[in-house]
Amino acid sequence: MRILTLLCGFALCGAATAAPAPPPDASPAFTNPGFANPDTPGLMDARPAPATANVSDIVFMKTLAMGSRAEVELGKLAGSKASEPGVKTFAQRMVKDHTDANTKLGAAAGAARVDLPKDLDPDHAAVRAELQKHDGRDFDLAYVDSQIRDHQMAAQLLIYEIGNGQSADARRFAALTLPTVMEHLEMAKSLHDQLTR
Repeated sequence: MRILTLLCGFALCGAATAAPAPPPDASPAFTNPGFANPDTPGLMDARPAPATANVSDIVFMKTLAMGSRAEVELGKLAGSKASEPGVKTFAQRMVKDHTDANTKLGAAAGAARVDLPKDLDPDHAAVRAELQKHDGRDFDLAYVDSQIRDHQMAAQLLIYEIGNGQSADARRFAALTLPTVMEHLEMAKSLHDQLTR
């Protein structure tokens, strides 16, 4: 019994003085191989190349491109039809910021070999057609409401890409763009409050 006690004591002393195990690597070279396309280089090693687009990247870039192109077109429409100066200023900001974003997104898509849509998608074409029917304050409110919806969707897309994308360029673009989209959303909400007082 005494020998057993001594052995246990030595084991506890050894455990207390042993160096702790190093923490696991918190930044692996890949992000989400489960969503990678079957032809992704390095997929079979569970380490797909970080520059390669996975399914999330492709859906993200194409969907965001459609929305961002629509922001430019709807912003131009609002620049000519809005009656409130604040709405006109907001529309001009949308044209500028989303034109810049489209250029950067195009570069990320090119690096990931993803073709982006060039035309307005049916949903945004319907929004534009509906907005063209309105004038004055009715137009202002309808435009601002559409901007709140679009920027909420864009924010969700960006957040999803940051967590699930494989393309390093696409994830970097999403992380850098999210604060601007959130700022746009707050601006649109503030305009909505002003228009509905």
